[in-house]
Amino acid sequence: MKSIFSILLVCVVALSAAAAPASDAVGTSRRDALIKRYTFKISSEDDLLKAAEKGYIYAINSVTDVSLLQATDKFGNNVFHLAKDAVTLQALAAVARRLDENYLTRLNSLRNQRNYMGETPLLYHVNMGKQGTWKSLYSGTRLQENILAANAVSDRGGALVKTADVRKSLVRQEASDDSGRTVAQAALANNMSDVVTFFQTNAPYLFEQML
Repeated sequence: MKSIFSILLVCVVALSAAAAPASDAVGTSRRDALIKRYTFKISSEDDLLKAAEKGYIYAINSVTDVSLLQATDKFGNNVFHLAKDAVTLQALAAVARRLDENYLTRLNSLRNQRNYMGETPLLYHVNMGKQGTWKSLYSGTRLQENILAANAVSDRGGALVKTADVRKSLVRQEASDDSGRTVAQAALANNMSDVVTFFQTNAPYLFEQML
């Protein structure tokens, strides 16, 4: 019995010794990530794109050149496409508010800009299944404007039915990427229940497949 206990004790010590370096490595990796997050400097468009993708809020808050917000990567994605999360989007929007008198125009331009796949930032985030960002990316878009216009006409009925159909066609155009998939269909495929509920209420025709 004593020999069995001795063997088990040796195994435990060996496993602990093996786990210690791994634990140290994880700790070092986390420290390195924090250091990079708080020391990263933005001096070019590529730097800002990286900061948006990584969520380097501290660096984004230090931006003094508003023109950097117009950066795009090799796929045509702008800073809103690449924004890591809602907090990053807020930081990017704050740069525009701080440095541009016409910040609303700039922000709406970023929200409506399409990448080389025909995705607006809203479409990109929903296609990627990103949670928590869609409301910020929907607000101020041509998609929002067209949905509101289509619903206003539809509610009046009568002779305006044909006009409503035209408006809905414009909505689908704004809601689709180059593959033809709409933001509503992407949300359904990615189980994004809040987005699905919104479009079921406001633009249910976006779930229909084009014939």
